Amino acid sequence: MHDRGVRVAFFVFVLTRAIVFVLFVAATHLTLEDPSPPSFGSAIQNIRISVFHETVIEKLSPLALRGDGGWYIAVAKNGYEQMPFDSDKMHNWAFFPLYPLSLRLTASITGGFQLTAMLLSSIFFLFAIILLHKTVVAFGYGEATADRTVFYISAFPTSYFFSLPLTESLFLFLTVGSFWAAKRDSWWLAGTFGALASATRYNGLFLLPVLTLLYWQQHRYHPLKLRADVLSLCLLPLGLLFFMLYLFFITGNAFAFIAVQKAWGVRSGFFLYPLYEYFLFPHHVSLLWNFRLLNLVATLIAFACGFALVRRREWELALYTFISVIVPLLTLTLESLARYVMVVFPVFIILAVVGRRPMVDQAIRAVFIVLLGLMSASFALYLSIALI
Repeated sequence: MHDRGVRVAFFVFVLTRAIVFVLFVAATHLTLEDPSPPSFGSAIQNIRISVFHETVIEKLSPLALRGDGGWYIAVAKNGYEQMPFDSDKMHNWAFFPLYPLSLRLTASITGGFQLTAMLLSSIFFLFAIILLHKTVVAFGYGEATADRTVFYISAFPTSYFFSLPLTESLFLFLTVGSFWAAKRDSWWLAGTFGALASATRYNGLFLLPVLTLLYWQQHRYHPLKLRADVLSLCLLPLGLLFFMLYLFFITGNAFAFIAVQKAWGVRSGFFLYPLYEYFLFPHHVSLLWNFRLLNLVATLIAFACGFALVRRREWELALYTFISVIVPLLTLTLESLARYVMVVFPVFIILAVVGRRPMVDQAIRAVFIVLLGLMSASFALYLSIALI
């Protein structure tokens, strides 16, 4: 591998996925038992650690079904529910089609879904960080900054989600690919990446105003000389529009993917309210599936990086960062914000710029690796804080 970006991405991928999967295997093969009650009035518990004799495959497979992973695998296996729209119950219309379609096609070759999904997500992630390295360089940052960007995003405390049956790795690959193609002035390719991104998550639609701004910046000196490739921007919402058309045929409601969120208790309101609510009850570090403290820190880091991008006049990266953080906050909860921030790659570019100082770089790496290990083990042990 003579390409530095490929070498760096591959090394970081192997390192961080080894951490994640070693802890997945170790945690799923352990059980903590208390064989006898405490004696002599002592509160000390006698803990015995036992190792299960089940195979790695038998223990890892259930991990793929936790959280939203079970929904995506169910869509891949059985397709979408075809019935009149009903918002009172949870339905799989909330889950976008490109990832489960990719899984269905891959599983038709491998013959299984759970481990295939974990492998597929990991492969998408490898391609994503290879492209990310190239994209950072394309935006004018040095290769050292690109190296740190790839490491930081791979070692981020919630990056174990990149290897689970979720859309994070595919979405990162497609959004980074869209920016990379746009910076190379390959706008039809950028539009294709963007269309696929909007078929992966509704957030893919955020690329439309962002890439429109980037297109104008790259061609603003000739505003009257329209190029045919400006039409490539029209491709960006096609993934979402096709999904909406399909939902209309099977449910009668093209907006079923939004309306069904009511069954999950999703609300809407002013985007700063979740931050205000956290500071009203800062002692509630984690509630149910909401690791409030980690989600808050990730949100504040994202906002800080967004403002840093504004100061650097990286307008399109700043816009993408702010939209990607503010829209989820409109649901009036911090839940899953650390996972959403994880795919907002401009955040990690700024962290990499800050990390040019060796002490800062070492601190970020140490904190991220330690937290990634703790969160990966917590997910394998099915602790709610790791479900984010």
